[in-house]
Amino acid sequence: MLTADRSAMFTATVVISGISIVLGVLLLLILVFYLFGLIVSSAEKRAKNKKDKKNSKISSATENVSVTPAPAVVSAPVKKAPEPVVEQGISGEVVAAIAAAVAMSEGPQAVVRSIKKVNVGGRNPWANAANVDNTRPF
Repeated sequence: MLTADRSAMFTATVVISGISIVLGVLLLLILVFYLFGLIVSSAEKRAKNKKDKKNSKISSATENVSVTPAPAVVSAPVKKAPEPVVEQGISGEVVAAIAAAVAMSEGPQAVVRSIKKVNVGGRNPWANAANVDNTRPF
């Protein structure tokens, strides 16, 4: 019949060896991550130095070139886009942000004609999107 050794010496040995193994592995992980950080930072410095050297070569090559101003070009008057119709309670900052987002995604020729609030029901559309995304079957 087998029985467990319940002596204080055996228990202390198991506890001390367990703690020392855990601390040893943690110190090893710290060392690995520290070395990894050193490697990555030195690689980034080398890449930055290469980029700086390349930029300095380009700038030194352009220093010798003389630049003459181009003749003034008279352009046709630019058509200004009509102001968007904005619903009461929407600030100018919101209108500017929406217009800038549309211009960045669709191009500068896109025109925002109106901005109005939409009643989305009882739930935030972002919450609905998250719900649909998180409950989608695999």
